[in-house]
Amino acid sequence: MTDKIIEIIGGVLGTPIDADASQETCDKWDSLQHLNIIVALEDAFDVSFEPEDIAKMKSVQDIEKFITDYQSGK
Repeated sequence: MTDKIIEIIGGVLGTPIDADASQETCDKWDSLQHLNIIVALEDAFDVSFEPEDIAKMKSVQDIEKFITDYQSGK
């Protein structure tokens, strides 16, 4: 799953990223791009995130945890 998340985020941002990427470490990951990333992730993983969760998704690891939780029904 991590590789797919990295591929999606990197594609949206137009730059290669790694598993340690976050809004703090990637200059191109601004608030507008964050929304584009969320839309792409929702489409790819067939999930729908809550607004309060979207605000907490600040890194690849955060995103992976939320997707895992959503898919398991938490």
